[in-house]
Amino acid sequence: MSTDPKMTPSPARSRFARNSTFGTVAVMSLSLGGFLTSVIVARTLSVVETGEVAYAFWIIALTAAVADLGVYASLERYMPELTGAGRGEQAEQLAAFLLRRLGLASIVSLAAYSAYAGWLWAQGTEPPAVPLRWLLIGFACATQTVSTFTMACMRGLQQYQRLAALTILWVLLQLAGLAVGGIALGVSGALAGYCAGSIVPAALSILWMRADWQLPDELRKRVRRYAFYSWAGALSSAFVWSRAEVFFLEHTAGSKAVALFSVGLTLSNVIAQVPMRLSGAGLLPYFSERFGRGQLAEVHSVFATATRIQAFFVLPACFQMVALMPVLLPLIYGSAFAAAVPAAMILVAAAALVSILSVSTILFYAVDRSDFGFFCGLLAAPLTIVTGLTIIPEFGLLGAAWARAGVTLCTFPLGCWFLARRLRCPLPLKEVALIVIAAAIGGLASWGCLMVVVWPIAALPTAICVGSAVYLAAIRMLGAMPETDVERLQSLNQLLPHYLRMVVNAAIRLVFAPTGART
Repeated sequence: MSTDPKMTPSPARSRFARNSTFGTVAVMSLSLGGFLTSVIVARTLSVVETGEVAYAFWIIALTAAVADLGVYASLERYMPELTGAGRGEQAEQLAAFLLRRLGLASIVSLAAYSAYAGWLWAQGTEPPAVPLRWLLIGFACATQTVSTFTMACMRGLQQYQRLAALTILWVLLQLAGLAVGGIALGVSGALAGYCAGSIVPAALSILWMRADWQLPDELRKRVRRYAFYSWAGALSSAFVWSRAEVFFLEHTAGSKAVALFSVGLTLSNVIAQVPMRLSGAGLLPYFSERFGRGQLAEVHSVFATATRIQAFFVLPACFQMVALMPVLLPLIYGSAFAAAVPAAMILVAAAALVSILSVSTILFYAVDRSDFGFFCGLLAAPLTIVTGLTIIPEFGLLGAAWARAGVTLCTFPLGCWFLARRLRCPLPLKEVALIVIAAAIGGLASWGCLMVVVWPIAALPTAICVGSAVYLAAIRMLGAMPETDVERLQSLNQLLPHYLRMVVNAAIRLVFAPTGART
């Protein structure tokens, strides 16, 4: 191993790499689970029933955001800081303090939906399956809310190996429940199966119950302020970004339009949300620890590197998915969903902007600026409502896709301004622009392959391989990644086993121009 200090991994960097590895496993499991959930629902139910389930999922997500009360973000923010400062006892007190509030919110949400289900049953105007669905929605809201508490505690304490194992179990139980329930009982069965995965992590939340849950006044004030803005920001984000268009489509175009929009949005979320979750697995505790120690220069440096690396992986995926969507979406969901292709292409293109700012969102939370999400939501929420009342009723599915893309375009410059002016940490826009150019060239190459290769079985893999190769060649020619990023990648590579280290080093030399070739 090299003795160069830049190439020798420090204990903090080793911990960051270990956390990122297991955090990646957890994130990929959740993301793959969410993707397979949509596929299983689409393959086991009709298009209209798929829309009904998607609408129920939107209600569950929005209710869970309301019941969260900023607990999840607070645990991820303050537990690493407290444990890093040697105040592990206060970290456990914080968890117990927040669990009591979250448990009460979960009980209230379950009681509200149970009461509504009982009222529908007593009226007798709806089929028996409808009250049952609302009861299942309430149960799903309660269990999912408490489950996220367990996951947040594990992230906050950086117990990523346990988190990965629990996440895999959660996903497997949920997918099995969805498949069995959907086939056997339709929409109600799918909702019951969806609840199955969250029972285990919800039950494990009792491990954080303790008698001593009082916090020092200063810490309590910090947590309350942070939790309020985090909750308000998450709530507005849940309304704006968590399929708010589904509500307007359900009431103007019907469940079929909801289903078509949902499958396109699922594919775009794979692009937009997976990178943020992957980054957050290691970056949020890393940023929080450094911010707590006053190491702002290190925070800014790692932020710039993480943003460029994020763009390096995500942007080509966005451009290639847009190019391949006419073949990819019907292959995954079936020919019945082919009408969703144009909307899905628009949604994936808009997701590219979201992915660029995903590291920025993590930084906002790490430096106690959760209020930005709240104020950003104040801008985006009215825009979403206006487009939902005007554009979506007029243009339906495509109107919903364009409305979402338009809201994204409005919020992107606001995030860039806040980074540069308020945090003194601007986005590396020059390098990101070069990566965009390279990704666009690769996407065009993939699209060209689809036009040229006439054999359907070979068209998709050929387009992916050619597009990827063209993109990597363009990255090397443009010199889009600075030397510091390459050095960080090589440094982290030293943590890998020897046989993997050689392969990764060879790939780095192949993709990135040598030092002497850079300008």
